[in-house]
Formats: sequence, C-alpha cells, structure tokens
Amino acid sequence: ERRFFMTWWILAAVGAGGAAGSLLRYAVGRWMASRNRPAFHATLLVNTIGSFGVGLLAGTQAAADDPVLSALLGTGFLGGLTTYSTLNVQKVLLWRSDRRRLFRYAAAAYGFGALALAAGLELARLAAFNG
Repeated sequence: ERRFFMTWWILAAVGAGGAAGSLLRYAVGRWMASRNRPAFHATLLVNTIGSFGVGLLAGTQAAADDPVLSALLGTGFLGGLTTYSTLNVQKVLLWRSDRRRLFRYAAAAYGFGALALAAGLELARLAAFNG
C-alpha cells in the first residue's frame, strides 16, 4: 500500500512541477515577445536556466534521497520549463531563413547548456562542501 501511495505522490509532483515550469516558459516567451525579441531567445534562456537547474539538482543529495522532490523539480518543473522540441523546430526554421543565425543559435544553445549544467553541478558541490 505504501508503494501505491508513493506512486500517486510522484505522479502528482510531476504534474504540479510540469504545470509550473510550462507556465514559466510561456511567461518568458510572452515577456521576450513584448520586447520584440525573436522566439528563439526565450527558448535559449529557459533551456539555459533549465540546464543550470538540472546540474544543481543532480549535484544535491536531497534529490537523490527524495523521489517526490526529484519528480517535482527535475522531471516536473525543469522538464516543463525546458523545451527540446521547440529548439529543434526553431533550428529548422532558421535553416530555411538564416543559416548564419542558425549556427550561432545552435552553438549558443548547446554551449550555454553545457556551461550552465557544469555551473549548477559545481555550485551544488561547493554548497555541500561548505555546508
């Protein structure tokens, strides 16, 4: 019975986190649009922030120890915030319209993502070491 109860808590956590992350992604997109920024700038921003969050979460023992917290923040919130599918659609659109911009965007998306992930892992390591 405990396993059944835990499964429902994890599902609820993924749903709640995913809803919150998706709403934040939408808000960032609207905010960027209100500033006449291209849609891919919003995608780059949320994916970079999400990569940092994944690194931070992956580097903490709390997420490893608590499957509900991991589901809420990792799979749910950060999964809802980030968007790999939109990144790929935008790359196809840029391939058709502006290949120079495409290559800069792809380099920034993957480069910033990797750097943000590493920074999150390092921050978690430092916080655990100093805490």
